[in-house]
Amino acid sequence: MTAALDAVPGGVLTLSEDLRIVYANRPLGALIGRPVDDLVGKFVDTILTGASRILFQTHVYPALRADGRVEEVFLTFASGSGETIPVLFNATRHDGEDDLIYNALVVRILSRARWERELLTATRALKEQRHAGQRLAAELAAAAEDLTARYAHEQRSRQFRDAFIGVLGHELRTPITTIYGMSRLLRQRAERFEKTEIVEHLEDLEREADRLRRLTEDLLVMSRAEDGQLIVPSEPLVLGRVLATAVAAEQERSPGHRFEVRVEATLAPMLGEELYVQQVITNLLSNAAKYTSRGTTISLMGVADGGGVAVRVLDQGAGLGDEPPEQLFELFYRAPGARQQASGAGIGLYVCRELVRAMGGRIWARNADPPPGAEFGFWLPAVDEEPDAQG
Repeated sequence: MTAALDAVPGGVLTLSEDLRIVYANRPLGALIGRPVDDLVGKFVDTILTGASRILFQTHVYPALRADGRVEEVFLTFASGSGETIPVLFNATRHDGEDDLIYNALVVRILSRARWERELLTATRALKEQRHAGQRLAAELAAAAEDLTARYAHEQRSRQFRDAFIGVLGHELRTPITTIYGMSRLLRQRAERFEKTEIVEHLEDLEREADRLRRLTEDLLVMSRAEDGQLIVPSEPLVLGRVLATAVAAEQERSPGHRFEVRVEATLAPMLGEELYVQQVITNLLSNAAKYTSRGTTISLMGVADGGGVAVRVLDQGAGLGDEPPEQLFELFYRAPGARQQASGAGIGLYVCRELVRAMGGRIWARNADPPPGAEFGFWLPAVDEEPDAQG
């Protein structure tokens, strides 16, 4: 927090109830030419000129105690070299559990002539200036508290951009390169290939194009979610049909796995957007197939659960280990050892979480019971039922 306040383009002061300096940031020390450490513990009067001491004690301090804030007050600070420094003084009162403090923001006035004119009429104009500068004072008072949050947001945005560029440079390049190279090969040598070879190459092209399509869909959702613009309309949909479509597509992509689908016969329609629900199921199935051995079974279940519908994907892999389940859904996160098992960008599970949340549901990951294996699942409200995230 201290580093953040040192970045504020002005002086920051914290005063105790008896007007001693509790904290001063480095820009304030630079403004008056005094070491910050030397200011702590001294009365604020020691950094004011004589005229400003009178104004502070007769008008500024009483107004601060009565109203809890003062705005745009013209004062003169005394520098270490004897120079007088005209400033704008804004302050707010904070009533803590143990003590009362005053937080102030000090901004230097570059035009001395203007300061002298304003100082002569400060008492008469204080009420008008307080009203006119109320919005500015509120923004200034909140600036110090907001700096840390802004910095964290900028850091996340920078990390997101860097990671996104990495995804574009690797995950998109692989299918594009395959499609381009295979297409050229077919165009140049198609007459030399046997029919079975052509079919195999076309299947490779289709597989890479499908991979590119699914990655593009995930990137679109990811971009909207990061911008806070992911809005998903919900409508009633029959889960069995969505599951059948998703499983059929994944069976083609992962012929080495067995897929089992079980849906309760009396299952009520769920509320969601069909294409997005299918995208979530596809990502969970693809994730299960990616991290389990060929020949194992992936089970897909749809059951009634607490006023909604739960979809569970269970595999026969190694399980989650000691990884915190919530971390698996973070953007660009990949569990230790995952890179050795399969390629990926760390986007799919994040997209699942954001889509499910946008549709009013919840998502989870846990070890299968009984082991071995893992369970990834999500819950969406049923039609004509109030959303209930219990269960």
